[in-house]
Amino acid sequence: MPSEARPAATVIIMRDTADGPEVLMLKRSGRAGFFPNAWVFPGGRVDAADHTAPTRGAALGISEDDRAFAVAAIRETFEEAGVWLGDGQPTQEFRDALNNRTETLRDQPGLTADLSRLALWGWWVTPEVEPKRYDTRFFVALLTEEESRHAQCDERETVEHRWVRPSDAVGEAEAGTFFLAPPTYLTLSELADCTDGVSTMNTAAGRAVRPIVPRLDVDDGQWTVVLPGDPSYPAENPVTGPTKVEFRDGRWWQS
Repeated sequence: MPSEARPAATVIIMRDTADGPEVLMLKRSGRAGFFPNAWVFPGGRVDAADHTAPTRGAALGISEDDRAFAVAAIRETFEEAGVWLGDGQPTQEFRDALNNRTETLRDQPGLTADLSRLALWGWWVTPEVEPKRYDTRFFVALLTEEESRHAQCDERETVEHRWVRPSDAVGEAEAGTFFLAPPTYLTLSELADCTDGVSTMNTAAGRAVRPIVPRLDVDDGQWTVVLPGDPSYPAENPVTGPTKVEFRDGRWWQS
C-alpha cells in the first residue's frame, strides 16, 4: 500500500525586472530529508494551525475547504524566504519561532495572511512508490520591487537564495548545474515563455488545475518521470506539454 500523501503547499514567487520576470529560488540544506541540495520554491507541509489562522481575501482557484493550503503557502514563504504576504509587520523573532515550531500565526493577532495575493498554478502528488509523499498545491504570487528586497533564505532548511528567469533556470537544469525536483523543473518549463508577472497571474486565474500523479521509473540511478497522458500512462485528464522527462547524468531531458 502506498503511504498517505500529506497536504503541502509551495509558492512561485515572481518579480518583474527590465530583463523580464524572475522567480525566487531557494537551495535546500544538504541535511534536508527531501531532495537535499535541490533548488526549490518556498513551501512545506500544511500545519494544524493553518486551518484557523487569521486571513482576509481568497486565493484564486482554491475552495474555502482548501483554504489551509493557501495559509501554509504564505506562512512557509515567510519562514523560508522572509517575505510576508499579509497585513502587519512580522519580526525576525517571530520568523525564528515559526522555524522552531514554538509559535504559529494564531499567536500573532496583529498579522493577517492576505490570501488574495495567491493564485493556484498547479497540483502535484508524489508518486506512489515514494516513502514520503505530499499532496502539494502550487501557487503563484507577484511581489513589488520593495517586497522582493526582503527575500532571504532562513539558513536552516534553506542555505542560499537567488532570483532567476525561468528560462535560465530550465537551461541550467538541462546543463546539469541547477538541481531541481521534477515538479519544479516542469513548472519552470511552463513559465519559461512568460513575458511578465501580471500576465502570469492572469494566466493562473484561467487555468483548469487538476492533480498530477506522476509515475516514477528508476533504473541504475537514472529517473524517468512519466506523466498522465503518456502512451504508457493513459489518463482521463492528460497533461498538456511533455509527458515524459528523464534525469540522466545529472541533467534533465524532456521527451
